[in-house]
Amino acid sequence: MSFGRQEVGPEADEQELMNAFGALIESRYKSDFEMLSTCEEEIFSFEVEWDDLCADPVIQGHLGDNLDRFMTVAERVLNDRFIRFMENPCRLVLRLSGLTAHHKRRLDSLRMRDRRKLFTFDTLVVGRTPPLGYLKKASYACAAKGCDFVRDIEQRLARQRESPGPCPKCTERFLSGLEPEEKEIATRFLPRSSYNLVNENLRYIDVQYLSLMDVLPNAEGPWSVGQHVWTAVVDEDFVDAYPIGSLVRLHASVHVDHLPERTFDKDTRRVMILRVEGIDLLDEHATHFDEVTWTSEPSWR
Repeated sequence: MSFGRQEVGPEADEQELMNAFGALIESRYKSDFEMLSTCEEEIFSFEVEWDDLCADPVIQGHLGDNLDRFMTVAERVLNDRFIRFMENPCRLVLRLSGLTAHHKRRLDSLRMRDRRKLFTFDTLVVGRTPPLGYLKKASYACAAKGCDFVRDIEQRLARQRESPGPCPKCTERFLSGLEPEEKEIATRFLPRSSYNLVNENLRYIDVQYLSLMDVLPNAEGPWSVGQHVWTAVVDEDFVDAYPIGSLVRLHASVHVDHLPERTFDKDTRRVMILRVEGIDLLDEHATHFDEVTWTSEPSWR
Protein backbone atom coordinates (compact mmCIF):
# COMPACT_ATOMS: atom_id res chain seq x y z
CA MET A 1 0.00 0.00 0.00
CA SER A 2 1.30 3.43 -0.88
CA PHE A 3 0.23 6.85 0.29
CA GLY A 4 0.82 9.50 -2.36
CA ARG A 5 4.07 7.96 -3.57
CA GLN A 6 4.85 6.88 -7.12
CA GLU A 7 6.44 3.50 -7.71
CA VAL A 8 10.17 3.82 -8.35
CA GLY A 9 13.14 1.43 -8.38
CA PRO A 10 14.71 0.19 -5.11
CA GLU A 11 17.75 2.47 -5.19
CA ALA A 12 15.80 5.55 -6.27
CA ASP A 13 13.12 4.68 -3.71
CA GLU A 14 15.65 4.64 -0.88
CA GLN A 15 17.36 7.83 -2.04
CA GLU A 16 13.97 9.53 -2.18
CA LEU A 17 13.34 8.61 1.44
CA MET A 18 16.82 9.68 2.54
CA ASN A 19 16.40 13.08 0.93
CA ALA A 20 12.94 13.62 2.41
CA PHE A 21 13.97 12.62 5.94
CA GLY A 22 17.19 14.63 5.75
CA ALA A 23 15.25 17.72 4.70
CA LEU A 24 12.78 17.22 7.57
CA ILE A 25 15.58 17.02 10.14
CA GLU A 26 17.32 20.08 8.68
CA SER A 27 14.14 22.15 8.82
CA ARG A 28 12.55 21.02 12.11
CA TYR A 29 15.27 19.54 14.34
CA LYS A 30 18.47 21.48 13.67
CA SER A 31 18.38 23.03 17.15
CA ASP A 32 18.46 19.53 18.65
CA PHE A 33 21.74 18.82 16.89
CA GLU A 34 23.24 22.02 18.22
CA MET A 35 22.52 20.73 21.75
CA LEU A 36 24.11 17.40 20.81
CA SER A 37 27.45 19.13 20.22
CA THR A 38 28.22 18.69 23.93
CA CYS A 39 26.71 15.21 24.29
CA GLU A 40 28.99 12.83 26.21
CA GLU A 41 26.85 9.70 25.78
CA GLU A 42 27.99 6.94 23.42
CA ILE A 43 24.37 6.32 22.33
CA PHE A 44 21.64 8.95 22.20
CA SER A 45 17.91 8.53 21.53
CA PHE A 46 16.86 11.12 18.96
CA GLU A 47 13.09 11.66 19.19
CA VAL A 48 11.06 12.66 16.13
CA GLU A 49 7.39 13.60 16.34
CA TRP A 50 4.95 11.33 14.53
CA ASP A 51 2.97 14.27 13.12
CA ASP A 52 6.15 15.70 11.57
CA LEU A 53 6.82 12.41 9.79
CA CYS A 54 3.26 12.08 8.51
CA ALA A 55 3.25 15.66 7.20
CA ASP A 56 5.68 14.64 4.44
CA PRO A 57 3.95 12.53 1.75
CA VAL A 58 7.15 10.65 0.84
CA ILE A 59 7.87 9.69 4.46
CA GLN A 60 4.23 8.86 5.13
CA GLY A 61 4.25 6.45 2.20
CA HIS A 62 7.23 4.59 3.61
CA LEU A 63 5.69 4.47 7.09
CA GLY A 64 2.67 2.74 5.61
CA ASP A 65 4.69 0.37 3.43
CA ASN A 66 7.44 -0.87 5.76
CA LEU A 67 8.13 0.73 9.16
CA ASP A 68 11.22 -1.42 9.80
CA ARG A 69 12.85 -0.29 6.58
CA PHE A 70 11.99 3.34 7.29
CA MET A 71 13.61 3.16 10.74
CA THR A 72 16.78 1.59 9.31
CA VAL A 73 17.17 4.11 6.48
CA ALA A 74 16.23 7.15 8.60
CA GLU A 75 18.67 6.17 11.34
CA ARG A 76 21.42 5.86 8.74
CA VAL A 77 20.64 9.40 7.58
CA LEU A 78 20.88 10.69 11.15
CA ASN A 79 24.32 9.19 11.67
CA ASP A 80 25.78 9.85 8.21
CA ARG A 81 24.58 13.38 7.50
CA PHE A 82 24.50 15.02 10.91
CA ILE A 83 27.60 13.68 12.62
CA ARG A 84 29.26 17.03 11.90
CA PHE A 85 27.24 18.59 14.74
CA MET A 86 28.81 16.33 17.37
CA GLU A 87 32.18 17.04 18.95
CA ASN A 88 32.39 13.62 20.60
CA PRO A 89 31.68 10.27 18.91
CA CYS A 90 28.03 9.43 19.46
CA ARG A 91 25.64 7.05 17.72
CA LEU A 92 22.11 8.34 17.23
CA VAL A 93 19.12 6.01 17.58
CA LEU A 94 15.84 7.12 16.04
CA ARG A 95 12.86 7.08 18.41
CA LEU A 96 9.22 7.83 17.65
CA SER A 97 7.28 10.23 19.83
CA GLY A 98 3.85 11.84 19.97
CA LEU A 99 1.76 9.03 18.53
CA THR A 100 -1.92 9.92 18.42
CA ALA A 101 -4.92 8.51 20.27
CA HIS A 102 -5.63 6.53 17.11
CA HIS A 103 -2.65 4.30 17.98
CA LYS A 104 -3.77 3.53 21.56
CA ARG A 105 -4.38 -0.17 22.24
CA ARG A 106 -4.41 -2.66 25.09
CA LEU A 107 -1.93 -5.53 24.99
CA ASP A 108 -4.64 -8.08 25.74
CA SER A 109 -6.55 -7.02 22.61
CA LEU A 110 -3.71 -7.91 20.23
CA ARG A 111 -4.30 -10.59 17.59
CA MET A 112 -2.30 -11.89 14.64
CA ARG A 113 -4.08 -9.49 12.29
CA ASP A 114 -2.21 -6.68 14.10
CA ARG A 115 1.27 -7.80 13.07
CA ARG A 116 3.44 -5.14 11.41
CA LYS A 117 1.20 -2.39 12.83
CA LEU A 118 2.33 0.38 15.18
CA PHE A 119 0.51 0.99 18.47
CA THR A 120 0.84 2.71 21.84
CA PHE A 121 0.44 0.68 25.05
CA ASP A 122 0.31 1.66 28.74
CA THR A 123 2.21 -1.11 30.49
CA LEU A 124 3.81 -2.37 33.69
CA VAL A 125 7.24 -4.02 33.47
CA VAL A 126 6.99 -7.28 35.43
CA GLY A 127 10.21 -8.94 34.27
CA ARG A 128 13.30 -8.58 32.10
CA THR A 129 16.20 -10.65 30.82
CA PRO A 130 19.90 -9.84 31.13
CA PRO A 131 21.23 -7.79 28.20
CA LEU A 132 21.93 -9.77 25.04
CA GLY A 133 24.07 -9.06 21.99
CA TYR A 134 22.48 -8.89 18.54
CA LEU A 135 24.43 -8.92 15.26
CA LYS A 136 22.56 -6.15 13.46
CA LYS A 137 24.91 -5.74 10.50
CA ALA A 138 27.15 -8.41 8.99
CA SER A 139 29.90 -7.61 6.50
CA TYR A 140 30.96 -10.20 3.93
CA ALA A 141 34.08 -10.28 1.75
CA CYS A 142 34.27 -12.59 -1.26
CA ALA A 143 36.82 -15.34 -0.58
CA ALA A 144 37.79 -15.82 -4.26
CA LYS A 145 41.42 -15.05 -5.00
CA GLY A 146 41.86 -11.53 -6.37
CA CYS A 147 38.25 -10.48 -5.71
CA ASP A 148 37.65 -7.37 -3.59
CA PHE A 149 33.84 -7.50 -3.41
CA VAL A 150 32.45 -6.63 0.04
CA ARG A 151 28.79 -6.39 1.01
CA ASP A 152 27.07 -5.32 4.23
CA ILE A 153 23.73 -6.94 5.10
CA GLU A 154 21.33 -5.80 7.81
CA GLN A 155 20.31 -8.80 9.90
CA ARG A 156 16.90 -9.53 11.39
CA LEU A 157 16.57 -10.16 15.10
CA ALA A 158 16.32 -13.83 16.13
CA ARG A 159 16.52 -15.09 12.55
CA GLN A 160 19.06 -17.16 10.65
CA ARG A 161 21.95 -14.97 9.54
CA GLU A 162 21.52 -13.74 5.97
CA SER A 163 24.47 -13.96 3.58
CA PRO A 164 25.00 -12.63 0.05
CA GLY A 165 24.09 -14.54 -3.07
CA PRO A 166 26.47 -14.96 -6.03
CA CYS A 167 29.35 -12.48 -6.04
CA PRO A 168 28.60 -9.95 -8.84
CA LYS A 169 32.28 -9.42 -9.66
CA CYS A 170 33.01 -13.13 -9.90
CA THR A 171 29.84 -13.60 -11.96
CA GLU A 172 30.91 -10.88 -14.39
CA ARG A 173 34.32 -12.50 -14.74
CA PHE A 174 32.76 -15.94 -15.23
CA LEU A 175 30.45 -14.70 -18.01
CA SER A 176 32.92 -12.43 -19.77
CA GLY A 177 33.64 -13.32 -23.39
CA LEU A 178 30.52 -15.43 -23.81
CA GLU A 179 27.89 -14.83 -26.45
CA PRO A 180 24.41 -13.76 -25.26
CA GLU A 181 22.99 -17.23 -25.85
CA GLU A 182 25.88 -18.81 -23.98
CA LYS A 183 25.49 -16.38 -21.07
CA GLU A 184 21.84 -17.31 -20.69
CA ILE A 185 22.79 -20.95 -20.23
CA ALA A 186 25.89 -20.23 -18.13
CA THR A 187 23.93 -18.17 -15.58
CA ARG A 188 22.19 -21.41 -14.57
CA PHE A 189 25.53 -22.94 -13.58
CA LEU A 190 27.28 -20.10 -11.77
CA PRO A 191 29.95 -21.28 -9.33
CA ARG A 192 28.87 -20.98 -5.71
CA SER A 193 30.37 -17.93 -4.02
CA SER A 194 32.21 -18.27 -0.72
CA TYR A 195 32.47 -15.41 1.79
CA ASN A 196 34.42 -14.49 4.89
CA LEU A 197 33.02 -12.29 7.64
CA VAL A 198 34.84 -8.97 7.98
CA ASN A 199 35.12 -8.87 11.76
CA GLU A 200 36.09 -5.21 12.04
CA ASN A 201 32.94 -4.19 10.12
CA LEU A 202 30.46 -6.22 12.15
CA ARG A 203 27.96 -4.19 14.13
CA TYR A 204 26.54 -5.56 17.36
CA ILE A 205 23.95 -3.80 19.50
CA ASP A 206 22.53 -4.54 22.94
CA VAL A 207 18.97 -5.86 23.24
CA GLN A 208 16.80 -6.94 26.15
CA TYR A 209 13.44 -8.71 26.49
CA LEU A 210 10.83 -7.22 28.81
CA SER A 211 7.77 -8.91 30.31
CA LEU A 212 4.79 -6.54 30.27
CA MET A 213 1.19 -6.36 31.42
CA ASP A 214 -1.56 -3.90 30.61
CA VAL A 215 -2.15 -1.22 33.26
CA LEU A 216 -5.32 0.76 33.73
CA PRO A 217 -5.20 4.00 35.78
CA ASN A 218 -7.48 4.19 38.79
CA ALA A 219 -7.85 7.60 40.40
CA GLU A 220 -9.24 6.11 43.63
CA GLY A 221 -6.59 3.50 44.28
CA PRO A 222 -3.84 1.28 42.82
CA TRP A 223 -3.78 0.74 39.09
CA SER A 224 -5.26 -2.50 37.82
CA VAL A 225 -3.48 -4.88 35.44
CA GLY A 226 -4.43 -7.01 32.46
CA GLN A 227 -4.76 -10.78 32.19
CA HIS A 228 -1.71 -11.83 30.19
CA VAL A 229 2.04 -11.30 30.18
CA TRP A 230 3.46 -10.03 26.88
CA THR A 231 7.00 -9.78 25.57
CA ALA A 232 8.75 -6.73 24.11
CA VAL A 233 12.30 -6.20 22.92
CA VAL A 234 14.20 -2.97 23.59
CA ASP A 235 17.61 -1.98 22.29
CA GLU A 236 20.56 0.37 22.70
CA ASP A 237 20.14 2.93 25.51
CA PHE A 238 16.74 1.48 26.50
CA VAL A 239 18.52 -1.65 27.77
CA ASP A 240 18.48 -1.78 31.61
CA ALA A 241 16.80 1.64 31.66
CA TYR A 242 13.40 0.36 32.85
CA PRO A 243 13.57 -1.91 35.92
CA ILE A 244 10.84 -4.24 37.09
CA GLY A 245 7.94 -2.16 38.39
CA SER A 246 8.32 0.62 35.82
CA LEU A 247 5.10 2.12 34.47
CA VAL A 248 5.76 3.00 30.84
CA ARG A 249 3.96 3.97 27.66
CA LEU A 250 5.41 2.00 24.76
CA HIS A 251 5.30 2.99 21.09
CA ALA A 252 5.86 -0.40 19.49
CA SER A 253 5.28 -2.42 16.34
CA VAL A 254 3.84 -5.93 16.49
CA HIS A 255 5.84 -8.86 15.12
CA VAL A 256 5.79 -12.65 15.34
CA ASP A 257 8.38 -15.05 16.69
CA HIS A 258 8.67 -18.82 16.97
CA LEU A 259 8.14 -20.72 20.19
CA PRO A 260 11.15 -21.41 22.43
CA GLU A 261 13.22 -24.42 21.44
CA ARG A 262 11.48 -24.43 18.06
CA THR A 263 12.11 -22.88 14.63
CA PHE A 264 9.90 -21.37 11.96
CA ASP A 265 10.43 -24.52 9.88
CA LYS A 266 9.55 -27.03 12.60
CA ASP A 267 6.48 -25.40 14.10
CA THR A 268 3.66 -23.33 12.60
CA ARG A 269 2.64 -21.80 15.94
CA ARG A 270 3.71 -18.23 16.60
CA VAL A 271 3.86 -15.80 19.49
CA MET A 272 3.51 -12.04 19.18
CA ILE A 273 6.39 -9.83 20.25
CA LEU A 274 6.61 -6.04 20.43
CA ARG A 275 9.53 -4.12 18.95
CA VAL A 276 9.79 -0.89 20.92
CA GLU A 277 10.34 2.32 18.92
CA GLY A 278 9.82 4.81 21.77
CA ILE A 279 9.11 4.92 25.53
CA ASP A 280 7.58 7.49 27.90
CA LEU A 281 7.42 7.12 31.69
CA LEU A 282 3.84 7.14 32.97
CA ASP A 283 4.17 7.42 36.74
CA GLU A 284 6.37 6.72 39.73
CA HIS A 285 7.90 3.28 40.10
CA ALA A 286 5.14 0.75 40.98
CA THR A 287 5.37 -0.99 44.35
CA HIS A 288 1.80 -2.02 45.12
CA PHE A 289 0.43 -4.46 42.54
CA ASP A 290 -0.81 -7.30 44.76
CA GLU A 291 -2.05 -9.42 41.85
CA VAL A 292 1.24 -9.29 39.91
CA THR A 293 3.77 -12.11 40.05
CA TRP A 294 7.15 -10.48 39.56
CA THR A 295 9.48 -12.47 37.34
CA SER A 296 13.03 -12.13 36.03
CA GLU A 297 12.36 -13.22 32.46
CA PRO A 298 9.53 -13.23 29.90
CA SER A 299 7.26 -16.20 30.48
CA TRP A 300 7.94 -17.98 27.18
CA ARG A 301 11.68 -17.31 26.96
